Amino acid sequence: MADFKRRIIPAVLIAAAAASLGLVGYEAVSVALARSETPEIFARYEAATDNGAKLPAGLSSERIETLIKVQDPSFWTHGGVDWSAPLTTTTVTQSVVKRLYFENFQKGFAKIRQTLIAQFAVGPLTSKNAQLAAFIDVNGWEPAAQKWFGKRLAALNDDEFLALVATNNSPKDHAPGTRANAERVRRIEKYLAGLCERRGFSDVWLENCAE
Repeated sequence: MADFKRRIIPAVLIAAAAASLGLVGYEAVSVALARSETPEIFARYEAATDNGAKLPAGLSSERIETLIKVQDPSFWTHGGVDWSAPLTTTTVTQSVVKRLYFENFQKGFAKIRQTLIAQFAVGPLTSKNAQLAAFIDVNGWEPAAQKWFGKRLAALNDDEFLALVATNNSPKDHAPGTRANAERVRRIEKYLAGLCERRGFSDVWLENCAE
């Protein structure tokens, strides 16, 4: 038995090491491919924002800041990923990566790849305003404004805009007009007014604002 253990344990460690190296190699290739594809993927968003010099169409600077404060508070300073909670939350950049770089996103290894692409491809190779334009586009905010309010995104009033932000990109459960959406709007309003704070970046539901 002792001889068996001496043989099997090193073999298991070698296999684990080989698997880890294989995974690292696979993810490195994925990031390299993403870097080569990113300029083409983001070309229309860069053009729409004059290579980052202009804000995305349809949103004022005030509404952009509202979106960022709720969705991704460190957006202007991080490189694509908020490393205080890289795998448990989703930045604006990661949200865009999920929609533009995956045909069928599944949790698990895909989350790791999403994070690496956001940090090492999209973050360094695209402008922040192009990322915002992509976020608004891939999450369907313009058609959502038409569907729920019968208006263009730019024509929404403040209450309607907050109701759109409150969907948290999951309109199935938090569509405007639902109780869940109204509750999240209430929390967002308290948060924006400085009456409560979020429990770190991962607190997307603003639990401290529930009272």
